[in-house]
Amino acid sequence: MNKEKGNGAFQEMREREKEIEAYQEMCECEYVSCNANSIVAKNRRRTRALAIVLSVLFVLISGFIMLCMFAERVYIYTGVEGPSMQPTINADSPNTSEPYDYAYINTYQKGTYGDIIVIKHTNAGGDVRYVIKRLIGMAGDTITIDNTDATVTKVYRNGELLVEDYIKAAKFNGIGGTVGARTGVTSVTIPENGIFYMGDNRNNSDDCRNYGYNETPYCETTANIIGRVDYIVPNGVKDDGKDVERLFAGIREIFKSIF
Repeated sequence: MNKEKGNGAFQEMREREKEIEAYQEMCECEYVSCNANSIVAKNRRRTRALAIVLSVLFVLISGFIMLCMFAERVYIYTGVEGPSMQPTINADSPNTSEPYDYAYINTYQKGTYGDIIVIKHTNAGGDVRYVIKRLIGMAGDTITIDNTDATVTKVYRNGELLVEDYIKAAKFNGIGGTVGARTGVTSVTIPENGIFYMGDNRNNSDDCRNYGYNETPYCETTANIIGRVDYIVPNGVKDDGKDVERLFAGIREIFKSIF
């Protein structure tokens, strides 16, 4: 009987060992399964994060490329003929033939006092041409040219004497472009939306002194301004080193127009 009890206890121990082994195997399987699920979840998160980063980079790079393409359109690159803006432009050109300088025109800006601008001018005969001049006055301003001094011509805007260290000659014609205007005082008040501009080479420039405001059409309005000249590249200079500067300046102008 003792033998039977011993065999029963032994068998019971074996069954418990088997249960323990089965339980351990189950735990190991659950651990492996949980660990595998954790790894898969981590990989999925990493993949999503990488996809988001790549998407953001794609959008940023695409946006930058588009901005660069638009920025290139901000500036019009053109050659400037003629001596009317000497000595600022075409300082080394004695006549209207080449060589001539190049100008980068910022089409996002109309310019302000003292800026060099490009204007679409239509004369009384209907002929259209593009001229590059310096902006002297705007709507409501009274421009006065005083030629009473024998050696220097003084320009006033609303009674304030302008300091013009950019002009070629100190003595030049007054408004109207007549010889008599060299010895007197002439003035004009600029009408609504109008502008008044002159070339830096005042003795060799067709500008608002000649066009006047009694013509139809008269000296142009702000709507006729093509843009402001931001950069001048001297003739013979292949690379002035400002391409990147112009590019980012164009991008800044785009952002200014948006925001």
